[in-house]
Amino acid sequence: MSHMFSNLAQSLDKRQEQSLEVMGKLFGAAQPGAVYGEPVVSGNYTVIPACEVAGGGGFGFGGGFGPAPAPTAGETPDKGEPQSQRPVSGGGGTGGGGGSTGRPVAVIIIGPEGVAVRPVVDVTKITLAFLTAWGAMLMMLGKMRRAGGG
Repeated sequence: MSHMFSNLAQSLDKRQEQSLEVMGKLFGAAQPGAVYGEPVVSGNYTVIPACEVAGGGGFGFGGGFGPAPAPTAGETPDKGEPQSQRPVSGGGGTGGGGGSTGRPVAVIIIGPEGVAVRPVVDVTKITLAFLTAWGAMLMMLGKMRRAGGG
């Protein structure tokens, strides 16, 4: 039985090392190169794109042992067997997931006049926010009309 425990422990250690390696890669992505793009030089001007980067993830481990399942029809249980030699069953599992996203937020322009930061206007995001707010107002007006009886 101790052999089974050591196998489970080794398996979980291996999975934990693999998960830590993946987490290290995720955190390694959060560096200046992920936020600022390569500078583009044109004449006296240098343009550096900047973006917003977000990421996250989660991992889980589990394992355990318990008594072996009850014998099925046709099997005979060994009642005279000492407790330490009775069969046990066990299992383990590992899971994880993650994701990341990025979007442009600004352009840094370096030129003879100095440094300027120009925001990138995300028309899609503004439009979605407008439509969501407008829809919420229409729903509220509809509820107010029904509640008022008119």
